[in-house]
Amino acid sequence: MMNIILSTLFAFGVTITILPTLISFLINKKIGDRIDERRMHTAFIPTAGGLGVYVAFLITLFLFSFFFGEKDLLPIAILISIVFLAGLLDDLFNLTVVIKFLAMIFASIAVMTLTDVKISSLYGLFGIGELGGFLSYLLTILVIVFLTNAFNLIDGVDGLLSVIASFTLMVFGVWFLLIGEFSYALISLALLGSIAGFLVYNWFPAKIFMGDTGSLTIGFIIAFLSIAFLNTNGNLPIDSVYKINAPISLAISLLIFPIFDTFRVFILRILNKQSPFKADKRHVHHYLFSLNFGVRKIVIVLLSFNVLSFFAVIFSKGVSDSLLFIFLFGFLIFCSFAMRWYKNSRRLNLRKKVFYKQSA
Repeated sequence: MMNIILSTLFAFGVTITILPTLISFLINKKIGDRIDERRMHTAFIPTAGGLGVYVAFLITLFLFSFFFGEKDLLPIAILISIVFLAGLLDDLFNLTVVIKFLAMIFASIAVMTLTDVKISSLYGLFGIGELGGFLSYLLTILVIVFLTNAFNLIDGVDGLLSVIASFTLMVFGVWFLLIGEFSYALISLALLGSIAGFLVYNWFPAKIFMGDTGSLTIGFIIAFLSIAFLNTNGNLPIDSVYKINAPISLAISLLIFPIFDTFRVFILRILNKQSPFKADKRHVHHYLFSLNFGVRKIVIVLLSFNVLSFFAVIFSKGVSDSLLFIFLFGFLIFCSFAMRWYKNSRRLNLRKKVFYKQSA
């Protein structure tokens, strides 16, 4: 257990060591995020920083898995590399949405084939238990693709993706350690250390961005770990102190901000007769920025939203998964309408102030 915890520190050290060289290389090659009206930065910042996270994570994974004899991590590393390559090519050549989705679907199918990690049950949510083969495969693909893109979409503010992912990985890592699932714990904590090292250079004002290289890779790994959590928890004895009685609601609460932001922007785009994949300024971080929130404050507020939602579910002992799911769904709808109402009322107040000034 101590060696796996040390993997976090090792990954952190590797990341902060290689990133300065990577930043210089990307600047020299002019590989960076373009500046436009949708972006929140005003200067050239190198992207594809996920390359540093991926290299540190992979080195840590192979080195520590060799010590532990965890050979089953090899296929997982190969699958992660597929998504990483798609993200890297997108940062370099701007791949189409179709190609990126095909890569994620292929990786999702490969996950189920090589690791047998798939959503095979809803564990009593709304009375639904085991899922049929086709439904299990379809739901797994949808969840992996959705969560992978959800983490990609929240990468719009310095440090935001890094802190949300770090919190999620910390929870998964500790839980997997406590139940003795050292392979999953190593994946979680090695990636946590790599992202923490990256955050040193990604915190506002950022010196480098993740790019799709990092955001897609991180999203894919967290999606994989989320499904592994559901399966592992389902196999725990009923009297285990670490068994979660509302696993699906807990997983949603742990990922609540990426889920909320992605669903919200997709629905708003569709209601406005636009492609759900067309980039715009409807994300929650854009909303907070329009309210004059600074970058650091945006990150702290959204992390707090995620953390508090998670602990609200943790402390809701005795409440069924179905009721918690309905509560979370209703809470997100309330938040969405509250955001719209507050922004409209703020605009109305500003118009009134302008009117009164002109009248005076």
